[in-house]
Amino acid sequence: MGRIPQEIIDQVLDRTDIVEVVSDRIQVKKAGRSFKACCPFHNEKTPSFIVSPEKQIFHCFGCGAGGNAIGFVMKYENMEFPEAVRILAAKAGVDIPRYEQRDAERDSIAARLYEINRLAAAFYQNALRSEGGRKALEYLKGRGMNSDAMNEFRVGYAPDEWEALRRYCEKKNVPPDLLRKAGLTIPSTKGKGDYDKFRNRIMFPIFNERGNIVAFGGRVLDDSQPKYMNSPETPIYNKSNVLYGLNSGKKSIREKGRAVIVEGYTDVIMPFQYGVTNLVAASGTALTSGQVRLLKKYSDTAVMVFDADQAGEAASLRGLDILLESGMNVKIAALPEGEDPDSYVRKNGKEGFEQALDNAKGLFEYKLDLLIEKLGERDIGGIADEMLPTISRINNAVVQSDHIRRLAERLGVHEASLRYEMGKVKPDYSYHYESEVKIDGDPRNYRSSEIHLLGLAISDRKMFKRLSEELGLGMFRDIKVSRVLGVVGDCYREDSGSINPGKLISRLEGDEGAKAAVVQALAKLDITKDREKALNDCMTCVRREARDEKLKELSVRLKKAQDKNDDPEIRSILEKINRIHKEKVI
Repeated sequence: MGRIPQEIIDQVLDRTDIVEVVSDRIQVKKAGRSFKACCPFHNEKTPSFIVSPEKQIFHCFGCGAGGNAIGFVMKYENMEFPEAVRILAAKAGVDIPRYEQRDAERDSIAARLYEINRLAAAFYQNALRSEGGRKALEYLKGRGMNSDAMNEFRVGYAPDEWEALRRYCEKKNVPPDLLRKAGLTIPSTKGKGDYDKFRNRIMFPIFNERGNIVAFGGRVLDDSQPKYMNSPETPIYNKSNVLYGLNSGKKSIREKGRAVIVEGYTDVIMPFQYGVTNLVAASGTALTSGQVRLLKKYSDTAVMVFDADQAGEAASLRGLDILLESGMNVKIAALPEGEDPDSYVRKNGKEGFEQALDNAKGLFEYKLDLLIEKLGERDIGGIADEMLPTISRINNAVVQSDHIRRLAERLGVHEASLRYEMGKVKPDYSYHYESEVKIDGDPRNYRSSEIHLLGLAISDRKMFKRLSEELGLGMFRDIKVSRVLGVVGDCYREDSGSINPGKLISRLEGDEGAKAAVVQALAKLDITKDREKALNDCMTCVRREARDEKLKELSVRLKKAQDKNDDPEIRSILEKINRIHKEKVI
């Protein structure tokens, strides 16, 4: 794959405002010269995510994430560097050489799988409107789904044939191995090639957050089993990190301030058809931490819609505790017996459905009422056994304490006894949550004085010059800081002006540790009042650290020489130690 020229990258960054890029994806608020937000890359209640329009970088003081506009898009959208540059270039009106784009797409498995899925979706859509798809189309219309909704969600039909899609893709020159990799065909056990995975099913394309089709769900037209069949996991599809409908509903979720979580495909499509557009579905699986992180980008309130069967089971509420762990406000909307979101919105319309959402109860109240109804008020132990694990998942100590107080009042027991029992609660109850994904970022602890000097060097050409001449870049022991200083020197030699931090980071692509060093250095620079004094103090500190490490090294050598009774070596080392002690560190 050809590399995108640095001058093109610089041009993209020149025409891109990082505040606009970030605010298109998360809510930010003005805070002095910068903008603040809750970090989209880890769970937090107090904003520690800063966007600097002056430096054109972002930095989270909580998890350490940071970088320029390209880095933000890469991390937020989970994409590679060339793809992020192309997205920003398109918005900024910067042309990227055509050969670059062809090379990137040819070499990207993900891009090819997206294209194959797009072809498959078009094939299924055409099949739905063909003679062979008449029964499926009548079924959907009978369920009240109109053409606009079918088109919005690209609903289709997989013909009742063994090789219909495979033959279609063969004509489009799609390699059989990629069709299999996309999860659309299955190898025959009889060695007669591949056959279609989905046959005689209504097809629901599954989109990722950016609107690319990553998988499919297929539903039968009768009572045969399995009722639903989904694509297997592929290089572009991990069901734990995808929410059905998020691509269509994310704007509405942000505007309305709440995400409505339902169970299946039609539970998203039918309310959407009626104008309720802030819905997503976990597609029959328990919510995962990855899905919750997706939701938190757009809202900190989730309304779970339960049908009557789900609503009557305390066990079905346990999976929602993962929302509490993430600091989300969780509510429950229970529908009447025999209703699901699909049927309920058809009977009651948009206003009736939204009224049910507005009447949703908080998870604490809903679960407590349910348990009291099922177990009776006298079963204090049983109720506490179910409620305390839920309360323990709340990260906010004040909210947690308030819930314990309210539970004690409802049960007629002392708060102290509930607190004592909560101390016994196992973190995972009798079930397990998906382990939290480790936050990306460089875990290194940079030397404080070196990282401080790096920030000063980036901020001012004269300080970089003093640093080079009075201290010497060879004195820096951290390899990442040293590398960045080398690039800083290149930037000053190429341009007589100041350094754009966003562009500097773009020159460190592929070295996350070096990019993290830049972000940390600039964060430290922001709280430096007297930069001249800081420069002198930090240079002295670096010299002192170098001296101390040299003394430590000589002490180890002296011990070895003494163990061997090597007198000449002992005298030589002692002379070096004495000379170092006589030298002044200034």
